[in-house]
Amino acid sequence: MKLREFPVNDYALLLGGTSISALHFLPGQYVHVTGITKGKGCPGTPAFGGELCLCTVTPKLLLELPRTMLAMAKGDIFVSDMKQAFVGKNFSNAYSLLRSLKLEANSLFHWNSKITSYFKKRDVDSARKLFDEMPHKNVVTWNCMISGYIRNGMIREARQVFDSMPIKNVISWTAMLSGYAKNGRLDEARALFDLVQRKNVACWNSMISGYVNCGRIEEGRALFDAMPVKNDVSWAMMIEGYFRYGAVNDAESLFNKASSKSLLLCNAMLAGYGENGSVDKSYDLFMRMVERDVASWTCMIRCFMGVGEVERAKRLFDEMPEKDTVAWTAVIKGYLDHKRIESARELFDKMPHKDVVAWNTMLSGCVHNGKVEDAHDLFMKMPERNVISWNLMLWGYIQQDDITTARKFFEGIPMKDETSWNTLISGYQTEEALVLYVKMLSDGLKPDQSTLTSVISVCGILALQSWGKAMHVFVFKIGCENDNMVMSSMISMYSRCGFINDASLIFKTMHNHDTAAWNAMLVAQAHHCSAEEALNLFRCMTHVGCQPDHVTFLVLLTACAHSGLITDAWKYFKLMERWKLTPKPQHYACMVDLLGRSGLVAEAFELVNQLPVDHPVYTWQTLLSACSIHANYDLGDVIAEKILGYQPCDVGMSVLQSNIYSARGMWRDAAHIRTKLKQSQLKKELGCSWIDINGTVSCFSYNDKSHIRSEDIYKELEGLSLIIEEVG
Repeated sequence: MKLREFPVNDYALLLGGTSISALHFLPGQYVHVTGITKGKGCPGTPAFGGELCLCTVTPKLLLELPRTMLAMAKGDIFVSDMKQAFVGKNFSNAYSLLRSLKLEANSLFHWNSKITSYFKKRDVDSARKLFDEMPHKNVVTWNCMISGYIRNGMIREARQVFDSMPIKNVISWTAMLSGYAKNGRLDEARALFDLVQRKNVACWNSMISGYVNCGRIEEGRALFDAMPVKNDVSWAMMIEGYFRYGAVNDAESLFNKASSKSLLLCNAMLAGYGENGSVDKSYDLFMRMVERDVASWTCMIRCFMGVGEVERAKRLFDEMPEKDTVAWTAVIKGYLDHKRIESARELFDKMPHKDVVAWNTMLSGCVHNGKVEDAHDLFMKMPERNVISWNLMLWGYIQQDDITTARKFFEGIPMKDETSWNTLISGYQTEEALVLYVKMLSDGLKPDQSTLTSVISVCGILALQSWGKAMHVFVFKIGCENDNMVMSSMISMYSRCGFINDASLIFKTMHNHDTAAWNAMLVAQAHHCSAEEALNLFRCMTHVGCQPDHVTFLVLLTACAHSGLITDAWKYFKLMERWKLTPKPQHYACMVDLLGRSGLVAEAFELVNQLPVDHPVYTWQTLLSACSIHANYDLGDVIAEKILGYQPCDVGMSVLQSNIYSARGMWRDAAHIRTKLKQSQLKKELGCSWIDINGTVSCFSYNDKSHIRSEDIYKELEGLSLIIEEVG
């Protein structure tokens, strides 16, 4: 058998009776051309160090030519030309053909990398333009387009590319399947999954992951049980899913069935126990583990931190044989979560190597604990910042209601992402939020769940029905009609705009009702003075097994307050304990409002004093207003002193106290308060109302004549006043 060598990188092409096969070798490997055996050190074989061997072999030695290489070449034409060159012993022509294949492969690699780069920068149009201009594409090119579209939330475009592919490999199927699953479109994902001819483990895992992440744990388990071959990721995914939904016993049962208790599975159990507060079980498993890695120790540290055993977590951290940045960051975050900012900063300063995640963790702790100035100092010292760093600082300014600084800071963000825009939009409760939303779209960014909920919420607050309906259409257009958070905000929007029937229709057509959806509908009923409907809705909510939260009971108490249902209010206030919920100041304030409206001022005062912590000032303000209405002036004096102790310059309360003095005939005291307000140049902020007519919003306030048709409006108002007087 004649052997000829050519220096064409590290591919070996072997010619059989009727076809060509290819095998990829690494430099320094050998190939035996007289049989199916190949390997290093075979006698009589030439060194393969990066060279190409062409030879005649029997059909038994044929190896499958990867489809990607055939696509890179010119398919059957290339194979035919290679055969002719080889059979005719025209090796120089074979070499030229292979050289052109090599050049084309390099070109494709460059173009595919460019496509991926465009998608990472969210420059979808440039990626598509390059794809369309490419003279040759391989399966990797098509897969880059599918993955890129999915990464940018463009599922429909990804499916169009997938359907147009001339040749699909398992990566193509898995990418498309994963895209559907991650976006909650499980029916489409399952339909695609069932079409896959040769499913590998990654394909099965993608479908199971979709079921688990969307709460369809039983369907995920059924698919898991049907898997012909499982890997550690399959087992860990199901175990994590059970823990996520509180099914600790099921997670333990599955773990016990695993034939191999690998490190990955043990770490999944440690993390799951930690998330569910089972610190004793977690530590018991940790101590029984034959092998531990840094992730094992870190899981245990997080477990201790999660149940408030901070010192125990720190001792374990000190005992770690090897620490990485993740372990250091876990302890720092634990300190920050328990408001031990000084301890966190001290450990942060001792950290030998800080990555951007560690910096952002410290930055986030400062922001969420209200220390925005410290966060700013930290931000300025950062050697490297990513978009998360900028977004954290932006969120800090929004939390401080410093919208001016936030806007200026936003403009300076070098690479804004959806979170940057969402954070700024959330800081506005005015039409400026809608202006920002339009600009976000014009900059080519796609709105996500947070964007849509913020904008729809503003539409409801401003009662912009036309905008709200436009957002409703847009939600369906981009396929977010199954997103519970978005649809819950839609319910609230229609309710605020006065369309309770539309709100009810959306609620009824939702596939899955989570707590947020039930709460949105409860709020709608409560705000439309439908206390009985709200209470009936709550009974339906608990009947179907949905867990109420603090918001649920706040809405129920509000509904009772608006309808004067004192007995029902006390019933639901006490029912919170049964659901393991501790009443918050807002719940106490709601009860105070109800009792105050009903004239039970002394009982309301007694309830306020039962709270173990100081009440927010608005609770006392509510009680003072009740004292004014029901002429309980002695108690009003006591409450007024408390309020002025909290907020000595509160304009609204000063005016209310002045009115109380006037009602009691204490004219000198009333005049003193008003003189004090005038000297301090403080004025009570006027309330206003607005109406949306054909997309134009008109605002009105007391004695306002700024409207372009104010003269006609006041004439109409006088006419209405006369009609009202006539009917008594």
